Amino acid sequence: MVWSMRRALRSGSLAVTLFAGVATFAWHAGGLGAVPESLSDAAPMSREEAEGIIFERQQLMLELDEDTKTLGMIAAGSAPVKDLGRTTRAIAEAARESVTAFEQRVPGGRSTPEVWAQYGKFMDDMRDFARNAEEMAKAGEAGNLSAVVNLMIVALPCKQCHDRYRGPAPS
Repeated sequence: MVWSMRRALRSGSLAVTLFAGVATFAWHAGGLGAVPESLSDAAPMSREEAEGIIFERQQLMLELDEDTKTLGMIAAGSAPVKDLGRTTRAIAEAARESVTAFEQRVPGGRSTPEVWAQYGKFMDDMRDFARNAEEMAKAGEAGNLSAVVNLMIVALPCKQCHDRYRGPAPS
């Protein structure tokens, strides 16, 4: 698996602390997406708290991206199948954490206005994602690559979700 900031933060890495500082600087410079001045649907919080929530969501999505790439390599036979259980479990955990991260109604980052305008549907989609990813993780932990491959389409609806709910990357 590729290095992940979240995993390194859990281990207390000094390099991650430095990376987080650089990322925070980039955030304030506009590189990670702006936080709207008005957070009318959100609970009252400081700008820094809102930025932290958005940053956490973005890190979850980056982690999911890396783990799904690893899963694709396992499915293609270019990465060891012994990593199947660990990889699918990491995806399921990040999917579950992403549901929690979006339960806090904090607009910003690359989330489009549709996330908030269609919040009920969006959260239903996120919960389906987490539930299907959990099912895939159980198959992965059992070492059943065939079942994982069959579940990948419903368990990883990344493109459909991003097409609807994620805006373009900042230029």
